[in-house]
Amino acid sequence: MTTFAAAERARLADLLLEKGPHAPTLCEGWSTRDLAAHLWLRENRPDAMASMFVKPLAGHLDRLTAHTKRREYVDVVGEWSQGPASLNPMRVADRHVNAAEHFIHLEDVRRGEAVAGGVTPAPRDFTPSEEDALYRSLRRMAPLLLRKSAAPVVLQAPGRAPVTVAREAVALKAPVTVSGPVGELLFWASGRDAVHVDLDGDHAAVVRGGI
Repeated sequence: MTTFAAAERARLADLLLEKGPHAPTLCEGWSTRDLAAHLWLRENRPDAMASMFVKPLAGHLDRLTAHTKRREYVDVVGEWSQGPASLNPMRVADRHVNAAEHFIHLEDVRRGEAVAGGVTPAPRDFTPSEEDALYRSLRRMAPLLLRKSAAPVVLQAPGRAPVTVAREAVALKAPVTVSGPVGELLFWASGRDAVHVDLDGDHAAVVRGGI
């Protein structure tokens, strides 16, 4: 059975090839070539993964990224689209760690032209099982992405139990309620602004993370 992460991988690969290597994305300063290199390195070079989080290794990551970007774009996307190799630990973890990753970066490409003032595309429609996968990702990731907020944040999607993020230090403050489809809430929590949500409360109290 194809997982949501695998289905989004295929859709994202197709979109990357359709857009070509020079299309804008919502990842600041990144073209589709930059994003494709990131996806490939994240999955195939454990040393690159470590470099993403350890500042002293940033130079190593820069060198790996530059090398990957010099490769043929279609080859990088094609290899990544096949998924992790059989002995790659990411193969086992794919459905858990890549559902949000693939969804968010697909939307980064799909909505990339909004960076230049274009119209933000409408949210995609998802099957119930796909929405379930997005909701699981939202519940898992929201506490991390919104942990620095100075007020409780309540994420409310139609027909779903609200996801509330509230550190003890801010629990008694007036909450900020964010309403919208599950995917839009996840995309918004990850720091994107080209998104379809409604906010009620003190916007300035919200601090969003990134992915």
